[in-house]
Amino acid sequence: MMPVKRTMKILVIGDLHGAMPKVHFKEFDAIIAPGDFCSDKGIRKYIKIMYKAFLKNPYGSSSWWEIAGKKKAKTIIKDSLKAGRKILERLNSYDVPVYVIPGNWDLVHDDDDWSFLNKNYYKEYLIKGLKNVHDCHERILKVGEYTIIGYGIVNGPELLKYRHYKNLEKKSYVQNEKRYRKLVKRYDKRFRNKKNVIFMSHNVPYNTPLDKIINKSSPMDGRHYGSNLARLMIEKHKPIINIAGHMHEHYGTCRIGKTTVLNAGFGGEKNTLFELEDGKIKNIKFYGKKK
Repeated sequence: MMPVKRTMKILVIGDLHGAMPKVHFKEFDAIIAPGDFCSDKGIRKYIKIMYKAFLKNPYGSSSWWEIAGKKKAKTIIKDSLKAGRKILERLNSYDVPVYVIPGNWDLVHDDDDWSFLNKNYYKEYLIKGLKNVHDCHERILKVGEYTIIGYGIVNGPELLKYRHYKNLEKKSYVQNEKRYRKLVKRYDKRFRNKKNVIFMSHNVPYNTPLDKIINKSSPMDGRHYGSNLARLMIEKHKPIINIAGHMHEHYGTCRIGKTTVLNAGFGGEKNTLFELEDGKIKNIKFYGKKK
């Protein structure tokens, strides 16, 4: 862990999807990366097919790997993991603490029907043995006078009623709301009595300028698709900053009350450097075109 400093410069790397990051800032005390290290090359077209089928029939659609076939899927997954590992090795090489959470592409599985995917590759391969890389997912890490709380993986609103699916049975919504209430309780406990919080979430908070889908080919074009939990934790607990990604259409900041929300952007060219001093953000610098 990093030593206590009154002023802290933090480099933020956004969603990479297998692209090697280009670091444009020279001085920083730590790196924060909110997930999606692995490549989506080869997978995305099957995910699109799967998603369209799911929207028509949520209870009868196939997994992407069933559509691709296991042999092809294995090759795609191995290539994706290699790309993600190379990225994390590069970040590890800067010899500063690197705080990470898994994104929805980072192969965190423990309940998949296919045994090859029923494994947490994020922990067991992507970040394993990297001395400077610290996993923040569902954890609380003390960093000098600051506290990092991490919430990874999530790829849209946790509450199904905000996902605009059709043909779902009522029991699906009931079960979903129960799981969400439990999730809220766990994160309320993590935030309780914590000061100077840096909140990492893979997805940006719901209903902000940073979570609107702008993609004519998407069934959800024009809808807000951020995290309900991230929004709630920010409103209730007021962290200094929320660092997130996932929504590739946007790169930049907005505010929810006293909290600065940063969408870290998409691609290897995007860098953000922010400086903390005495529990406040002193300044933020961007490299790459903001949207």
